[in-house]
Amino acid sequence: MHTIWYIGHPYKSNMAYQEMTNIERARQQQDLLYHIIINTEATTLNEICEQIKNHAYETYGTDKMSKRLQVILNNICQNKDRCAKHALVFFALRQEPIIRNIFIADTPRVPPEKFKFFIEQELPTLLEKLAKGAFTSLRAFVEDVRWTYTTL
Repeated sequence: MHTIWYIGHPYKSNMAYQEMTNIERARQQQDLLYHIIINTEATTLNEICEQIKNHAYETYGTDKMSKRLQVILNNICQNKDRCAKHALVFFALRQEPIIRNIFIADTPRVPPEKFKFFIEQELPTLLEKLAKGAFTSLRAFVEDVRWTYTTL
């Protein structure tokens, strides 16, 4: 195991960087929610947002959904704004329990205990704070939720 002592030595520093890259990659493979929060280049986040949008359309039907909601869902899915996409995922995880199956279906794609604690304890509290105006923006809310999940 390489430690911080090697930072001054270029070869050993590079080895430590590679080790951390491998650790980070393994963590993302074991935790899908962590992966979509951290990985900025993956298409996984877009796919999950599309699944959420399709679930909303199938569950509620476009005839019962407002045009504004339909436009918002489409814009979130088509736009590159990761903050909006993460907000959609976090809201859907709380409001639409079936969306949790993306992460915990037959083979859990997240650490089950961590995910359960996040969904049942942390996320409701953060959403309540958002509803009460404790965050200055949706971006601040998303940053707080991201931080909360990644540090559990």
